[in-house]
Amino acid sequence: MRIVRFLQAFGWFIFAFACANFVTAQADPEPSRDPAVFKAQLHQAAQLCKRTIQDIQSLSPDDSDPWDPQVRSRARQAYGTIRAAWWGMGLAKQRETSYKDPMLDLAFKRIDQALPLVRYPVDYWADGQTNTVKAAYISQSVQGLSNALKLIHQALVILP
Repeated sequence: MRIVRFLQAFGWFIFAFACANFVTAQADPEPSRDPAVFKAQLHQAAQLCKRTIQDIQSLSPDDSDPWDPQVRSRARQAYGTIRAAWWGMGLAKQRETSYKDPMLDLAFKRIDQALPLVRYPVDYWADGQTNTVKAAYISQSVQGLSNALKLIHQALVILP
C-alpha cells in the first residue's frame, strides 16, 4: 500500500514538473534561408534589443537589489532571434553556388559581429554563479546592445 501511494505521489510530482517546464519554456525561432523570414527576424531582434536596453537601464546599479528575471528572459529572446536570423543567412549563403550575393555577405558580416554583443547580457547575468558587478553589467550590456542595434540596422539597410 505504501508503494502505491509513493508511486502516485511520485507520478504527480513528475507530472507537475513536466507541466511547469512546458509552460515556462519558450522555443527559439526557426532559422530559414528565405530572405523574408530572416529579415523579419532581424526586425524583431532590433525591437527586442531596444526593449532590452530600456529594461537593463531601468535596473538599479545597487548590488543588493534583486535582479529582474524578465530582463534576462527578454535578453535571451533577443539572442535567440538574432541567432536564428544569423543561421538562416548562413543557410542562404551556402545555397548560393553560381552567384555569390555580395550584399548578403556584407549583411551577414554585420550580424556576425552583432551576435556576441547580444549574447553578453545573457551570459553575464548574475544568477548567484558569477561574480558580476551590477553597474559594470549594466554599462557593458547597454554599450554592447547599442552597438549590436546599429549593426542590425546596417544589415537591414544592406539587404534588398
